[in-house]
Amino acid sequence: MKTKFNQSKLKLAIVSAIMACSAGLSASSYAAETTATMTVSSSVLTACTMTTSDLTFGTYDPSTQADVTGTATITSTCTLGGGAMILLSQGGNAFTDSSDAVPLRQMADGDNRLKYHLYASDGTTVFGNTPGTGQPTTGTGGAVTTTVNGKIIGSENAGTPTGTYADGVLVTLTY
Repeated sequence: MKTKFNQSKLKLAIVSAIMACSAGLSASSYAAETTATMTVSSSVLTACTMTTSDLTFGTYDPSTQADVTGTATITSTCTLGGGAMILLSQGGNAFTDSSDAVPLRQMADGDNRLKYHLYASDGTTVFGNTPGTGQPTTGTGGAVTTTVNGKIIGSENAGTPTGTYADGVLVTLTY
């Protein structure tokens, strides 16, 4: 008995067999695996910004020899946990006299001077321009306010002439 093959069915069978073999050869086959950990890291730097308000004493009356006080604020915003130091310069008219227990600054009106002191928020600790007299602050990620207390000691300025006195104190935030 003779079997008769249909040529188109034979072609289809051959193409199907070739495709099946090709698929089996191109499919990847994995027998094992290995793993490793990739380290991902970054360093967060301390960054700060700062604003200041003016310290205005108002009117000083040398005839009363009474102290005059005023306050200003320094607002710093530093990265959470970042340490910083706030320093105040001696101003444009620094006064040096070894008899003074507290470093003095001076406001000027021409050649005339009006002495004043700057203190930390407690009102007694000198606020100065060295790490020992500066005020430390730690960043919270938000605004931190540091108070500067100023004092004109009346008895030190009893003979001060009439005028409008001013000084400029550079505020430095080191971080």
